[in-house]
Amino acid sequence: MTSKHINVLLISGNDQHKWHNWEETTPLIKEALEENGAIHVTVSYDIESLAEESLLAFDVIAFNYCNWQDPTELSEQAKTNVIKFGERGGGIVILHFANGAFHFSLPEAGQSDWPEYHRIVPRAWNHHGKSRHDKYGEFEVFITDNTHPITEGIASFTITDELYFDQEGDVDIHPLYAAHSKITGKEEPLAWVSEYRNSRVYQTLLGHDRNAYLVPEVREILRRSVVWVTEKEQQS
Repeated sequence: MTSKHINVLLISGNDQHKWHNWEETTPLIKEALEENGAIHVTVSYDIESLAEESLLAFDVIAFNYCNWQDPTELSEQAKTNVIKFGERGGGIVILHFANGAFHFSLPEAGQSDWPEYHRIVPRAWNHHGKSRHDKYGEFEVFITDNTHPITEGIASFTITDELYFDQEGDVDIHPLYAAHSKITGKEEPLAWVSEYRNSRVYQTLLGHDRNAYLVPEVREILRRSVVWVTEKEQQS
C-alpha cells in the first residue's frame, strides 16, 4: 500500500453503449481501487468533466468509457486539458473497450475521431481492421513480466472475459500479461505500460463485465497500476 494519497477521476458511462454494462463495472472498479486506503475515486458519467479546471488536480484519469454510436466530439477545452494533464505527468489508466473511444472506425461515430487519443492509448480497437475477440468465456491469464511492480508476485489466474486480439497502434509498449487465443492460436498480450508525453500509461484489455472485477488478481493489479502510473515525477 502506498503512503501517499492518490485522487482518481474515473470516467464512465455513455447511454449509447450498453454491452459492457458500465453501470455494474464502475462501482466494482471504484470498490477495488479504494481497498487501498490511499486511493480515493471520483466517478463521472459525463465525458465533458475533462473540460473542467479541476481535472488538473487529479493524480490519475481512468477511462471506463466508449462513445459507441455517439459521434459527439470532445470539446476543445476537454482536449486541451487532457493534453495538459499528460504534459504535467498525471497517470492514465485505460480499461477494456475504452481503447475504442474517439476512433475513426466507430460505428456511426467516426466523426468523433481524435488522433491525440490514439497517442494516449497505445493499442486501439479498429473496426475497419482485424481487431476481434474470442467468444466470451473462461481462459487463463499468465504473467509475461514477473519483475514489473504491477505484476510482480502475481500468479496465473482464470477469468471469464473477452480475449481481445489484433489491437492496432505503433506506440512502444511493454507487455505485462497475456492469454492464448482459441481463434488466432497465438499468445495475445492483454496488458502493457507505455508513456504519453510526461505521463505513464497502463492499459488492460480485460474488463468486459462484473465477472472480471470479481477476480482478486485483477483487483490487485488494478490497484497497483494506479499507484505505478503516479510514481513518475509530475511537472508543475
